[in-house]
Amino acid sequence: MEDQNYALPLSLDRIVAGQHHPRCSDREAIHQHLYLLMVTHFDEARFDSTYGCALWEHDFSMLSQLKWKDLIKESLEEAITKFEKRLANPKIRVEVEEFEVLTKTNNYVRKRVGVEVKAAIKRTNEPFVFFERIFISPLSIE
Repeated sequence: MEDQNYALPLSLDRIVAGQHHPRCSDREAIHQHLYLLMVTHFDEARFDSTYGCALWEHDFSMLSQLKWKDLIKESLEEAITKFEKRLANPKIRVEVEEFEVLTKTNNYVRKRVGVEVKAAIKRTNEPFVFFERIFISPLSIE
């Protein structure tokens, strides 16, 4: 695939000035977009208040783990269907792990969410797999 997409993070000043900006393949651009959908909370994007997923609406909720995973899965399915038109038939799996973190002063539990998306790239019908894990409560990148 030709590298025709701008890579993240965007450097808009370079683009506007007509300077070279790093580019990436369709596969990498889709991966970056899915990651962005996953880590964006609703009302964060000014262009559409529904852009993002429910992960951040319920990260501290008291729902059962099974109900919480189903809610996140449904939210991601809706977001991918609405905002990532380059994928066909996305199948989503959500996993949740809890880790006890021991420090000199505190012991606390961190929650890590893993999201897997299996789909096909519409333009080429190639299989596509996305898998990312993030820590939430509070958010940090692995």
